[in-house]
Amino acid sequence: MAIVLLGAVVGCGGGGRSNKAEQESSLKPLAIFYGSYINQHQGRPPSGESELKAFLKEAANADMLRAQFQITDIERLLISPRDNKPYVVYYGSMLIGQGSGGAPVMAYEKEGVKGKRVVASGMGAVVEVEDAELCKMVREQG
Repeated sequence: MAIVLLGAVVGCGGGGRSNKAEQESSLKPLAIFYGSYINQHQGRPPSGESELKAFLKEAANADMLRAQFQITDIERLLISPRDNKPYVVYYGSMLIGQGSGGAPVMAYEKEGVKGKRVVASGMGAVVEVEDAELCKMVREQG
């Protein structure tokens, strides 16, 4: 699956992993639906947040979010429950770097907690990493 995304890196600072953080994150369903968007749009990612939200609100997708992930508020899906900030999501152009599992980073927490942020790769892997590791991941994306 070709992952295509665009964005700016913000706040790189200071790699442990935490299953609890990963489980509390709404990044897993966001990554899954981001990948679905790309698959349904000939390898093209959403150009921006409004395009992704429209896709998430389509009846079948909204039903699946409710049934599989107990998510009823699309707006909250795009906000980290840990730092209460919108996720940094890459939109629009091809990424070449490596996140978890070798796939490009598609989104991450803006601030995270205690120097760690939850990161989602384009293949749906969700991990908690230290700020320095996240910076390395996104720097490799060019």
